[in-house]
Amino acid sequence: MTDRETQVRALYHTVDRRDAPALAEFLTETVRFQLGNYDPIIGRDAVIDANAGFFGTIQDMRHSLNGIWSVAETTICNGEVHYVRNDGSTLTLPFATVLTFEDGRIADYQVYVNVTPL
Repeated sequence: MTDRETQVRALYHTVDRRDAPALAEFLTETVRFQLGNYDPIIGRDAVIDANAGFFGTIQDMRHSLNGIWSVAETTICNGEVHYVRNDGSTLTLPFATVLTFEDGRIADYQVYVNVTPL
């Protein structure tokens, strides 16, 4: 397992714990984050706040990673995300993420997923 793969798996472990404050260790101060077709969010604190808000809309989540590929400072991963809604029902959606790193932290974080069914 490469260092980048280890880092991406640690990122998703943190996301699956729904631990928004712990995301800070992965992000640059000026990170750009975009989930699906929502507007981009700029800045580490704003990204942490947005993720905390999103985590509050679900009971649980778990990512299954199918692949992780890196070229230079860009890493792409894909898989499925398994949600448990607040009413206890479940939903599984495909996703892909493109991460661009600067000095070992994520500077651009794009998640391609349609969360409309949530």
